[in-house]
Amino acid sequence: MPGSLMDGLSVSVTAERLLHRSEQELDGGDYTLSILMGVMAIESYLTRLFLKLEGMANYATKFELPTAKQEAEWEEEYPRGGGFPGPVGFVSQRLVGTTFDEFVATSKRASAIFSALPDSREASPTQYFQNQLFRRRNRIAHWGYVNTSKSEAQLCHAVAIAAASILREMDAATDWVAFAERMAAAARSGVAVERQQLQDILAVRQRSERLRQAR
Repeated sequence: MPGSLMDGLSVSVTAERLLHRSEQELDGGDYTLSILMGVMAIESYLTRLFLKLEGMANYATKFELPTAKQEAEWEEEYPRGGGFPGPVGFVSQRLVGTTFDEFVATSKRASAIFSALPDSREASPTQYFQNQLFRRRNRIAHWGYVNTSKSEAQLCHAVAIAAASILREMDAATDWVAFAERMAAAARSGVAVERQQLQDILAVRQRSERLRQAR
């Protein structure tokens, strides 16, 4: 099976637990629920990666940990529609500056994980995960399909683990220190610009006052 089921240092403990629950449901014979849990794990992982990015930016500029209210506000920016392609494209661009497919193609570890999946040769990773996992979830959640076979659930579980493993690689590939430094530098630059603007406004007011008094 490509990738690994659990990561003790994961950005999303919830995602890791959902993957484990997916395996339990698979072993217990509830194949439909296993697929649903697998997709929920990937959705959780993507959301937490985005919130980690926003949290790092917040801490780098304000030296404050994000509040629950802030995270709720950030979630409004997160694209929930579009199955897998929309969210993963958004997160990938924000984290590593490339598309998800480009990241998989250029990361040796991510590429190895993806290429180990059945029928993945020459496939777009984004579309592969959409077709093999998210569309099957949609068939269950939206169309009421509950006659999932064991082999189908086993494939979906393997695909979910591979997707999570690639997202872990994306998290590891992100230079979080450099990101925080860029955010802090941008914040300092912004403060400097605001200070200069205030000084210019004050200087104009002082000149106006001197002219008024001179009359």
